[in-house]
This record gives sequence, structure tokens and C-alpha cells, in this order.
Amino acid sequence: MTEQQDSMQMLWQNQPVEGIQISAETIEKRAARFEGRIRWRNVREYVASLIAAALLGYFTVISHDVLSRVVFGLFIASLAWVVVQLHRRGSSKSMPTGLDTRSSLRWYRAELERQRAAVLSVWSWYLIPMAPGFVVDTVGKAIQSPHPATWARLLLMDAFGAAAFLLVWKINVRAARCLGRMIDELKTAE
Repeated sequence: MTEQQDSMQMLWQNQPVEGIQISAETIEKRAARFEGRIRWRNVREYVASLIAAALLGYFTVISHDVLSRVVFGLFIASLAWVVVQLHRRGSSKSMPTGLDTRSSLRWYRAELERQRAAVLSVWSWYLIPMAPGFVVDTVGKAIQSPHPATWARLLLMDAFGAAAFLLVWKINVRAARCLGRMIDELKTAE
């Protein structure tokens, strides 16, 4: 490299870097849009849980088998736990009004971080609570009917359940990555 190119590169690298400029209004709009998405995600989860619990409750009432009633009860209890945890960990929050740009930015980033923490921990409050219902169902039916065909059917159903768990976990990991990119963007704006 020539001396002139070297000095031009040094001049370019040493120039002051401007931060990304973002207005409080832009942050408020993004936060409101994000709040709406979170609210609708939660409404979908609440409605799906209510429908599932109602169906499981119906099956509990019409079932004459104690094992099935226990399994359905476990699933209803796990759905109740999931709804409570979703509300506690992942409910949407509105940005307070009248914040300056820096405060708005910090509030929005904290909200994104809170939601990311919720989706990253989904295995502990969403997936694991569902496991006892599957385990009791599998073990109970295997004891009731120790035929290889029954066991094969149970293994197939458990594999399907495990695949569904893995899919839910992967979807949430992807959501956490998206939230992480949003958080990084806001960190550069600060």
C-alpha cells in the first residue's frame, strides 16, 4: 500500500461515527405494533387452550376409564399452568406516554428482552408441564395391554408428540433470534 493510500485509510477509519438517529415517534409506533402482535399471539394461545380444555373436560366426563380421566385431568391442569405462565411472562405491555427518545428506546428494548426471555424459556413453562400427561398415558396403556402392537402404537404416538414438542421449541428459538436482532438494532441506536 502506498503512503497516500495508507493516510487516506487512516483518515477514513478515524472519522467520527454518527449514531443511528431514531425518533420517539418511530419507537412508539414500533412498540405499539409489537404490543399488538404480542396481544394477538396471547389471545390465540388463550382461545386454543380454552377449546382444548373444554374438549378434554368433555372427554373426562364421558370416559368410563380411570386412566383416561387422570390423563385428561393432567392435560387440563397443564393447560391452566401454561395460560397462567403465558400471562405472567409474556403479556403485552403498553409504552408509557410522554417518554423522551432515550427513555422510549430503553423501555422498548426492555420489553423486547422480556419477551425474548419468555420464548427462550418455553421448554420450562410450556413443554415440560405437558409431559406428565403423555408419560402417564403411555405407561398406563402399556401396563393395561402388554401386546407388541399396542407398544408400537404407543411409541408412534410418543414420537409424534416429541416431534410436536421439538417443533414448538424450534419455533420459539427462531422467535428469540428475531427478537435478538431487534434488540441489537436498538442497542446500536442508543
